[in-house]
Amino acid sequence: MFENIRSLFDQYSFGVSPNDVIVFFLIIFSTLILRKLALYLFEKKLAELTQKTRTEIDDLLVAAFKSPIGYLILVCGIYAAITSLHLPDQVGVFNIAGSLHFFFTLAFTFVFLLLLLNLIDVVAHQLYKVTQRTETRLDEQLAPLLIKSLKAVVITLTILFLMNNLGWNIASLLAGLGIGGLALALAAQETVSNIFGSITVFSDRSFHIGDWIMVGDVEGTVEDVGLRSTRVRRFDQALVTVPNSRFIKSDIVNFTRMKKRRIKFYLGVSYKTSRKQMEEVVEGIKQLIKDDPNFDHTFYMVHFTDFGAYSLDIFIYCFTKTTVWDEFLAVREELNLKIMRLLEEVGVEIAYPTQTIYLEGRKSITGKDLV
Repeated sequence: MFENIRSLFDQYSFGVSPNDVIVFFLIIFSTLILRKLALYLFEKKLAELTQKTRTEIDDLLVAAFKSPIGYLILVCGIYAAITSLHLPDQVGVFNIAGSLHFFFTLAFTFVFLLLLLNLIDVVAHQLYKVTQRTETRLDEQLAPLLIKSLKAVVITLTILFLMNNLGWNIASLLAGLGIGGLALALAAQETVSNIFGSITVFSDRSFHIGDWIMVGDVEGTVEDVGLRSTRVRRFDQALVTVPNSRFIKSDIVNFTRMKKRRIKFYLGVSYKTSRKQMEEVVEGIKQLIKDDPNFDHTFYMVHFTDFGAYSLDIFIYCFTKTTVWDEFLAVREELNLKIMRLLEEVGVEIAYPTQTIYLEGRKSITGKDLV
């Protein structure tokens, strides 16, 4: 009975001995225990030690190494276990050695890439803390772009490293990419233009995240600045994705950077207004602006300027200290109400479009007046 089982095992085991199988499972079991112990040390012991320090970077480093170390132990254990089986390089048309080389190269590369990305996240966390302490908001916009670019470079280099270890000719591949790059650049002119637009945004510092801007017919609050486009939230809450190339071709109006907001309009009063009343109105409006702390008193104008078609026009030009739209409207409303009260006190009426028609009297052949 035992001999039959042994002969059947030898027939389908590809030359693997029972002792090798026992060693295989012992290595797998030991690997799982070792991985469990390593994760315990990272979660308990090292975490307790890092919590006693004042810095935060050691906690982040422990978290960054924890997962890759666990995967590395697992991959190494599986590699050692399969090696202990002493499998043949090839069975029929199936290349065992080549398949194992591909699998483990891919696995080790994945662990290495995961570790690098975790370390980049640690750098990103520290970089964000530094940018929050600076006065300018430009670095807060550049930091995410820098981290994304760094991750893209690391992933690209890792893929090239993997392809090289798998036997691919990287030199010829890069040469082919260089030749095809010209055609790709011609096809991606708009993308290149958007990238240069983002460089213009960052270098000119035309706006920051949270600013109220208008570019072309798009007006709203900037929510995100990317390498290809910028997202603007309109006041109706619609999200507009603006290609960065538009910032090269269009004027950018940044309302957030206004130091003060302008009030400019003409006040038309009726032609019944006397010269004395006009003087009182003009001086009264000047005094209203001068006495109101919400206005900037460095420059303002109130003048009787024109004899209009149906009104005497008073030009009013001044600036509010606030640039917030709602507060600006409240100050403007208060000024309008004060002007109405002033006109009522002086006895001046606000003009409205009117037209007076005079008919010249004529006489008929009978001598009577015709109207």
